[in-house]
Amino acid sequence: MIQNFDHSKRGICAREEALNTTGPTRAERWKGLPQTQPPAPHAGAVSAADRWAEEQMFEEDVRAVLSMMRPNRRERMLGWTEYRTGGAHFRATISWDEQFEQEGADHPGAPARTRVPNMADVLEAILVGSALHDDDMPAAEEFEMYRAILREVYRRLDDLQSCYE
Repeated sequence: MIQNFDHSKRGICAREEALNTTGPTRAERWKGLPQTQPPAPHAGAVSAADRWAEEQMFEEDVRAVLSMMRPNRRERMLGWTEYRTGGAHFRATISWDEQFEQEGADHPGAPARTRVPNMADVLEAILVGSALHDDDMPAAEEFEMYRAILREVYRRLDDLQSCYE
């Protein structure tokens, strides 16, 4: 056995030739203990444990699905209201608190006209800042893109209205 104390790094270095050659070899010395199989548990205990594990996994899956269906748990707990909608390939959830609903009302005390209060504020918040690479494009180009989106929405609203008239 050789001890090495160079510069404050302490360590022990064992070399094969420095070991006692009359005793067991390294492979024999570190050979694992014989492996024994544990006794087989009762069949009823195995099935009950498996059933319990499956139930736990199922409950965890249900919780995960519910949290995906109803995001923003913290806001709901604070009394926020939600509106969920979507299309064939997307989903959108808008959440707001009571203060947002009361502060921005065009006519305080008047009945709401849309399910989401202050719809112009909400649409503006969704639209502005949604451009990819908006830091690299001039402001005029970015806002013209937003106007083009709103013009497309306006055209679609006209098409929908013509279906009802």
